[in-house]
Amino acid sequence: MAERQAENVVATITARWADLALEEEEVAPFAPQLDESEGAAAGKAERWMLLGRFLTNKLVKVEYMRQVMAAAWQPVTGMQVSEIKPRLFMFTFHHVTDIQRVLNDGPWPFENATLICEQLVEGGFLDDVVLDTVQMWIQVHGLPMGYTSDKILEQIGNYLGTFVKGDDRVAGAPWKVFYRIRLAIPVEKPMKRRLNFVKRDKSTCWVTFKYERLHNFCFYYGKLGHLYKFCRMARDSVLPVEEYPYSTELRAGIKRGPRAVGEHWLLPTQEQQPRTSEAAAGQSGVAELALPNSSREEADYVMKAVAKRRKEGYAEEEGRRVGNNGDVTMTDLSKNLFMAGAGSQPHPSS
Repeated sequence: MAERQAENVVATITARWADLALEEEEVAPFAPQLDESEGAAAGKAERWMLLGRFLTNKLVKVEYMRQVMAAAWQPVTGMQVSEIKPRLFMFTFHHVTDIQRVLNDGPWPFENATLICEQLVEGGFLDDVVLDTVQMWIQVHGLPMGYTSDKILEQIGNYLGTFVKGDDRVAGAPWKVFYRIRLAIPVEKPMKRRLNFVKRDKSTCWVTFKYERLHNFCFYYGKLGHLYKFCRMARDSVLPVEEYPYSTELRAGIKRGPRAVGEHWLLPTQEQQPRTSEAAAGQSGVAELALPNSSREEADYVMKAVAKRRKEGYAEEEGRRVGNNGDVTMTDLSKNLFMAGAGSQPHPSS
């Protein structure tokens, strides 16, 4: 009995000392000592790391994404890309100007999905990096005269998101069509389209916004990262797409399409010809185009020249096809030309 009690006392004391040792180990600071040679080697191989994710629910193909982003950034000393967590990527650069360009010239897309990224500072932790904003340039249109100071632009930027900086490329200009500010836009909130601007005399005007390098976003409620086609709210809505609050008008830039640089020389097609009265058509027998005198003369000249070339070309073609003895000769046709027009050729009747 006494031996059993002694064993229990020893076990209790051992447990107490074990707990005390663990507590001391947890509280005691640990300061590793770096070798001078290791520090010098680390200084030679400097690295700048970027943590980022793409605003998409699709699976990101890492190998393909690496090629696309490297071609877009073109780092002077190369880069590495690794997936550290599902849909979370680490971009490692070896020159400070490479990471500066990525941060300053964004946002960057992959398959039209916006990349939101933040730089990792030395001694930081991955869990401390919050990826919930994306920096982009915003165009402010419709500001009244006298309300374009840097202070007002900063207040507008903080209304839209978080103001980062203004555009100083044309600083000091007396008037601009629009003003550019760089902001950190929260990705979980809808983007703002306009602002009811109150002037000093209490009158109001609408100030509109356009977003540069804007990628996928929902036309229904203006959130970044997905399309209205896959939005539950948009599908439950009875509104047609044309009446959604947002559209491509939110994107800044020149609209795509041909410019009217050759309009002066173009003749109207049959669908574009203006209708003439039956009396005028009956007197002349031909519907006359409503063109100015100078344009009418040029049009007549062009039409005559085209008719002449067609006539000469037809005669020349007939001369090649029919020989001096009246025999029909075969002409060489390009295989590509034959294949291109094969769809429009009539099929021989059986």
